[in-house]
Amino acid sequence: MARDLTLYWWGQTASTVGSLFTAVALPVVAVVHLGATPGEISLIGAAGTLPALLFGLPAGVLADRIRRPRRTLVLLDTVSALAIAAVAAGLAADVVALPWLVALALVSGSVSVVTEVVYFLHLNQVVEAGGLTRARARLQAGQFGAGLVGRLVAGPAIVAFGTATALAIDAASYLLSAGALLVMRPVAPLDRTPQTGQSSFVRNALAGARILLDNRFYRALMAMLAVPVFTGAGTGALGGIYLLHTLRIPTGVYALVGMVAGLLGLLGSTVAGRVLAPHRDARRIIVLCYLASSLCGLLYPAAGGPLPVALLLAGLGMGVPAVFGAVANVALSPVLVAETSEEALGRVTATLHVFAGGLGLLGALTGGLLGDRLGVRTALWTLAGTAAVAVLLVAPLALRAVRGAPFRPEPAASPVEETAAAQ
Repeated sequence: MARDLTLYWWGQTASTVGSLFTAVALPVVAVVHLGATPGEISLIGAAGTLPALLFGLPAGVLADRIRRPRRTLVLLDTVSALAIAAVAAGLAADVVALPWLVALALVSGSVSVVTEVVYFLHLNQVVEAGGLTRARARLQAGQFGAGLVGRLVAGPAIVAFGTATALAIDAASYLLSAGALLVMRPVAPLDRTPQTGQSSFVRNALAGARILLDNRFYRALMAMLAVPVFTGAGTGALGGIYLLHTLRIPTGVYALVGMVAGLLGLLGSTVAGRVLAPHRDARRIIVLCYLASSLCGLLYPAAGGPLPVALLLAGLGMGVPAVFGAVANVALSPVLVAETSEEALGRVTATLHVFAGGLGLLGALTGGLLGDRLGVRTALWTLAGTAAVAVLLVAPLALRAVRGAPFRPEPAASPVEETAAAQ
């Protein structure tokens, strides 16, 4: 199992490095080469979140029927590689227009919907009992570390070799991820009960929503995250134009802002394992981390001044919230496993993504609209301020929900499993 987790780590890390090349390249293409407006940039962001809204619930039902999650992940990596390679070829031929970027966002968003709901199923197959939190922290730390490498080299690589090369590297990284999955040891298929019929499908699709609404903590968590998810999508949609135009950060060093965020996110992932000690309630940690993340998000629109200062402030505005967000993300894994049965885990995860996707779609479009009407910086202040106020109001309700119900922590690993995991 330790070998398979290492292979999974390497595959995820390679994919993250490649994805950072695309994440840096696409805003450059849209803003610098295509001259996209804030409204047009927001369309790309909205296209990335739309699939979660449209396909999230069906993806959850599909995930809870999949017997071999690893094969699904290999297929998804292959689809991603082909889609990104097609846009890279279009850039090389100088025929790419804004609809190409929107289409890539749609494909990537669709793949992400299924990947996210299958992810926990596969991870549960790879790790030993009691090892989920540590494994999740290790994988996330690897992703943040890979993000540092990707951001460090992506900007100079784009300047030296062009955006088409950056996307080609991302396509290759997805193939490496698929290869890592293919060489892992076979695992037993999941035990699934066959279900047929349209009424059964619809009923199962809505089961995740029923579970979330029946769980007091899940209800409080969704209320707490509603506004930050909405405003975060708007902030993300304006990120490229804010950094490249408002702060006038050169393309070659544009990715350094993300490096600061990645470094601090890596720090959060590294300390998450210690923060999430077995005796601590992971739900309380999630609430406190999301509260701190929203408040620290006010640093981002405050960036300005000489280039080094603007880079540092923008990086801290993204990175300090990333510390708390990384811990909360790791903490969500044991909460989902403890509060949800394995048979419904895919549907609950998918429903959360639909919830976030719908708010993200509206938030991205709203961010573009505010950017066009108010200006980019004023729009960012409006979004960040709204998120901070909303979380301050709802966090006490979420903490009350935590106190109102006991938490069932992740079962500890046996001594034999601890020894095997260490080998």
